[in-house]
Amino acid sequence: MKRAHLLAFPLCAACTTSAVLAQDGQQGFSAGLAVGVSTNPYIGEDNDASPFPLIRYQGNGFSVGTTGVFIDAFSTPVSKLEFVATPRFTGLEDPDADELNGIDRDFTVDAGFRFTYDVTPGTELVTTVLQEVTGEHDGQELRVSLSRSSDGFGFPLKGTVGVSWKSEDLSEYTYGVFASEARGGRDAYSPGSTLTPFVGLSSSIPLSQSAVLIGGVRAEFLEDDISDSPIVDEDVIFGASIGVQFSF
Repeated sequence: MKRAHLLAFPLCAACTTSAVLAQDGQQGFSAGLAVGVSTNPYIGEDNDASPFPLIRYQGNGFSVGTTGVFIDAFSTPVSKLEFVATPRFTGLEDPDADELNGIDRDFTVDAGFRFTYDVTPGTELVTTVLQEVTGEHDGQELRVSLSRSSDGFGFPLKGTVGVSWKSEDLSEYTYGVFASEARGGRDAYSPGSTLTPFVGLSSSIPLSQSAVLIGGVRAEFLEDDISDSPIVDEDVIFGASIGVQFSF
């Protein structure tokens, strides 16, 4: 099932584009559809495009949607702390490739908090701390990113650079081979805790009073401990998504 991975990576771009849309603070329901494509890092798996929904309800101090649940804990004029719960998908959920026979990962949910600090007008530092809460691997992730927004091209444009630290448990679940999954030609493997730098670019272009064209591109750079895994055959993951979202 390649679709799980194809959802996972474009949804990262969807998070970024949704953040662009959320900057106006408008409350209400929005829905739409996007198409995402990404390189698949797992051996024997093909790259493909996949549609995914863009659904979000922005309330007073909270939002619920495709990318998760976000609840404001406190805010100041230059900072905000949110409690978050987000889905995590993986391309190892019922994979198609023969090389991945015997490996099957489940959909999981992470919970934690996100702290956003406005360094300067248009520039924000975001720190996200997540703990897996569905009992699959008990791993953690720390994600730090710096984003710069600009209207210099006549529409919102947001560039992001950052790094993701994943604990040993999460890294093994995502890129490793458990002892029970080892077989001839595929040894058990754990990459240990890992650091993954990433860069992204997203934008939104109004089409009407209620419709917005959104899009994003992103690249993740896998360190050697990940790319050395017997089930990984890429060292960079590229992804892109484009879609239309309507506000009601």
